[in-house]
Amino acid sequence: MRIEAQSQVSVRSKTLGQEIISSIPGALLVIAVALAAYAIAPHLRKYELFRTYILLKDFILAILLGIVIRNTVGVPKVFHPGLRFSTVLTKTGIVVMGAKYSMMGLVKVGGPALVYIATFLFGSAIALMWVANRFRVPTPLAACLSAGLSVCGVSATIAIAPAVRAKNRDMAYSIAVVLIFGLLALIVFPTIGKLLNLSDVQYGAFCGVGIVNSAQVLAAGFAYSEEAGLVAGIYNIGRVVFLPFVVLMLAIMAASREAKEGGQVTEINKMQIIIEKFPVFVLGFLFVVLLNTFGFLNKAEIHQAKVFMNWCFLLGFASIGLTTRLSDLKAAGLSGFLLGFVVAGLKAALALIVVMTLM
Repeated sequence: MRIEAQSQVSVRSKTLGQEIISSIPGALLVIAVALAAYAIAPHLRKYELFRTYILLKDFILAILLGIVIRNTVGVPKVFHPGLRFSTVLTKTGIVVMGAKYSMMGLVKVGGPALVYIATFLFGSAIALMWVANRFRVPTPLAACLSAGLSVCGVSATIAIAPAVRAKNRDMAYSIAVVLIFGLLALIVFPTIGKLLNLSDVQYGAFCGVGIVNSAQVLAAGFAYSEEAGLVAGIYNIGRVVFLPFVVLMLAIMAASREAKEGGQVTEINKMQIIIEKFPVFVLGFLFVVLLNTFGFLNKAEIHQAKVFMNWCFLLGFASIGLTTRLSDLKAAGLSGFLLGFVVAGLKAALALIVVMTLM
């Protein structure tokens, strides 16, 4: 028995070792892209075009460089294992970002943020389901699009899919629309902010409500300024907190629609959806905020946390770019882009009007 147990431990250790070794080439590629973006961005800002109109700071440049590499020379399979940590990196960055806030400051920004977010999230999700119903879009696809374009893009699409029995094609369709809108927003949003002379708080709120993909929200926010990025981060966290509740609402709406059409209705476990879909990393963020609030972090540690946060985001964004295939975005088709862009564009326009008039 001891020999068998030792053998199993050895196999597991070897497997873990193989996983680490296989991830090294991809990790080195991610680091190279991040360093390139970090080095090139300051030189671009010497030119009026990039200093005033197109704000290609290192965060956005890392995503764009990754996309260019992936869709031109390509990324061989040997690099793929090391590109799967983008979500871990960005969520780690968000947790560490808590060192930049006190609980009082978080409540001051987060209170109004939750009101705006709840209104736009639930409103856009309901509107999309209504529009999809009028145009006879299949229920699973309608729910995926509604979740993806209202809450937080890829994560919300994946979260709602099992509850509405969505196919992989439906998920790809929704994710494609979210990503292509977000890619354009990375360039368009900072330009709009500069042209309209939005404050950091206004612009951060504009990004946090108008863009749905978490990584793209943060990239567009920090491209404007650090303060705008921190505000956008608060709005992003507020949005993902609502994720399980929006998913639950859409699952109920989808079941109701299926029942009216005489289709098979999936039984919904409300509490299970809320518990399983709750973003646990938000608790880590709040824990770091409390550490800072009660004085457990000194100025040097807060500065180190900021540097660590920036590199987590930069590496995560580079990884996202390297895994984005533009050919996949074609999966949504013209009708999917039109439906998604109309709703996403209207939501962004309304968000801009709100922040300019009420903030």
